[in-house]
Amino acid sequence: MRISGKQLFWMIATMQVSMTILLTIHPALMTAKQDSWLSMLSATLIGMFIAFICTRINRKYPGQTFVNYLPPLVGKWLAGFLFVIYGAFWFSVLAMVLRQYADFILATILPRTPIFVPVIAMLLVAIYVTKTGIEGIGRCSEVMGPFLLFIIILSLLLSVQDIQLKQILPFYVDSGWKVILKGSLPTSTFLGDCVMLVFLLAFLRHPDQGTKPAILGVATTGLLTSAASFVLVTLFGSQMAAGQTYPYFNLVRYISVYNFFQNLDAILIPIWIIGVFMKVSLYLFVCTYGTAQIFKIAKWTRMLWIVAPIILLIAMVPRSYFDSSVFFPQKIAVPYIFPIHMLGIPLLLWGISSFKHKKNRDAHSKV
Repeated sequence: MRISGKQLFWMIATMQVSMTILLTIHPALMTAKQDSWLSMLSATLIGMFIAFICTRINRKYPGQTFVNYLPPLVGKWLAGFLFVIYGAFWFSVLAMVLRQYADFILATILPRTPIFVPVIAMLLVAIYVTKTGIEGIGRCSEVMGPFLLFIIILSLLLSVQDIQLKQILPFYVDSGWKVILKGSLPTSTFLGDCVMLVFLLAFLRHPDQGTKPAILGVATTGLLTSAASFVLVTLFGSQMAAGQTYPYFNLVRYISVYNFFQNLDAILIPIWIIGVFMKVSLYLFVCTYGTAQIFKIAKWTRMLWIVAPIILLIAMVPRSYFDSSVFFPQKIAVPYIFPIHMLGIPLLLWGISSFKHKKNRDAHSKV
């Protein structure tokens, strides 16, 4: 299974952009108000840094996944512990993504549908494409990604005609860097799921060419999210925008060109579902392939029929939208997953791998 750098870019961008724009603008508005777009820019830099760290680690272990290189890097027992906590991270995030998707579908277009219906439907479609391997997911992202980004960019351009730049004032003064940085945390957590690059980069056709597409994929998502936040603030004002659960979705509903080009949300929802599908498929691949590697199962696709039911059960645990889209991000993802799984451990692994490689080079130079 091999993917190109171009496919890697589209996988990262398509996976991240939909849910990041839909779910992280609201908490940023609540915290940083009219400076929320600056919070998004800060989050973009953080996400790009995480992507950079992951590519640096994998360049030292080309063609190897996280499961392959971790035991020789940190030892068998510590590697086993890291497998457990990263497994819990990937499994729980995948389940919450499915639940957040289902909550949104029920809140917008299918209010009387049982919650398990959209969850199972999305999971079955993801299983179908995941069985084809990372190449199949890469091809899907290459085809669907341009349509997704085009619709998002078009929706922002069509909104520009009504913006009022005075809405972003006062600039920075009311917030300060601490508030702006605090407002960036939810978006940083969503962009930080590019940490799965420690797995995906092993499948690159040219391992030394992963840095640019990975960082560009994160940057594309971050800049579009910042642009969406800027348009929302200048269009509705920070107070009104912060009072909406899905501000970007309401922005798209607001668009009207000569009272003819309207109801773009009918186009946005299917396009947004594509982004969720890509995210679920990638997470499902990482969970399945990683579990198969840990338990040394040669035919990794067999694990799909074990992993998928577990994910389905976890997705049914949240009692409401609040549990999946408010409690989980605020009480689990931001304080624990982001600093530990996405930033702290990758930084530590980068440091250890750099030290070991330097030590090996010095030893070889003395021989």
